[in-house]
Amino acid sequence: MLRSPELPAGTAEAGLLAEAMLTVSDFCCILDHALSEREAGQGPLTERLGLSGSQLRALRDRWLPHAVLPDLDLPVPDVPDDQKAIQTLILWRCGVATDEARWLAAILARRAAEPHHLWEDLGLPGRAALSGLIRRHLPGLARANSLNMRWKKFFYRQICSDSAFSLCLSPSCDDCDERAACFAPD
Repeated sequence: MLRSPELPAGTAEAGLLAEAMLTVSDFCCILDHALSEREAGQGPLTERLGLSGSQLRALRDRWLPHAVLPDLDLPVPDVPDDQKAIQTLILWRCGVATDEARWLAAILARRAAEPHHLWEDLGLPGRAALSGLIRRHLPGLARANSLNMRWKKFFYRQICSDSAFSLCLSPSCDDCDERAACFAPD
């Protein structure tokens, strides 16, 4: 394999390094946002992200080994039915079986229950950042959203099409003051 001349011998190819940096950035944004919510008294990190303490530890150890995270001794929080359905949908559609895919499926499903745009509730800088994260880590899910529907809307539309599931509205769209922006074409 050819190495980029600016990288020291033994390091990853430049494209792989850039991808790893994006992954670190994704998880930094998500964790920073969840930690801010925790500091504001909105619950432990496990509840904010839908992961157990051991899953958070594994994520941290892989991508942010020097980060100090609280709540690593807590179990996975209770998962409501709509969140389970979204998580299952993501894992079914994603096309990969990586730890990152499993962590992100749980995180995306949990954060989809929050009242704002999904990218905002993840702490990402914009919708494009969320779509990029999904393309990188959940490529089959990205391909399934071929019409570029808003992600939260896409998740709920997908689970609503399952006759065994009875919830058919995004959790808070009717009350959102930005409803027109979400359902308008890009």
